[in-house]
Amino acid sequence: MKRPYIKILGLLVVVIAIALVFTSYQSKTKYRFDKTSEALHKDLITTAYKISPKEAMEFIENDAESYQFIDVRNPREYDNFHITGSINVPLQRVLDDEFIPYLKSDKKKVLYSNQSIKADQVRVLLTQYGYENLFVLQGGVDYWKENMINRDIFKSETVYDDETLKFDIKKISSSNQDQ
Repeated sequence: MKRPYIKILGLLVVVIAIALVFTSYQSKTKYRFDKTSEALHKDLITTAYKISPKEAMEFIENDAESYQFIDVRNPREYDNFHITGSINVPLQRVLDDEFIPYLKSDKKKVLYSNQSIKADQVRVLLTQYGYENLFVLQGGVDYWKENMINRDIFKSETVYDDETLKFDIKKISSSNQDQ
């Protein structure tokens, strides 16, 4: 009578062992590094993956459909300020399944953070997992705000030597008479 229970118990142990082996195999194949450290190093020193803020502004103005800006800062920082049209993929969640469609798209992805350090790290990580067309915004969003958004549009090329008003009527009328 004890033999049927032993056979059932043995069969149950075998099924559990097979299930454990199968689940560990799946987790290893889901996130597998594609590049060796030598290949990654070569990619880092030979690939031009930095995009200047000026280039990024040109992308937005001329070719916005082929680029996706990805903000890797936390949601609070993203809500305070972000580049128009960008999506928020926080550094801690960059490998979550919900962001895979953005990362696998054919668009060129421009990653940015505050000073581009986190974006560089995310680029290295995503490159290891086989994602392509990844670029980093030089200087990050802090440089973007300072130099691309907050440009003084009222600066003129005219230099005033004295403390008089910029719109001195005598100067304006005399320059118009000369023409």
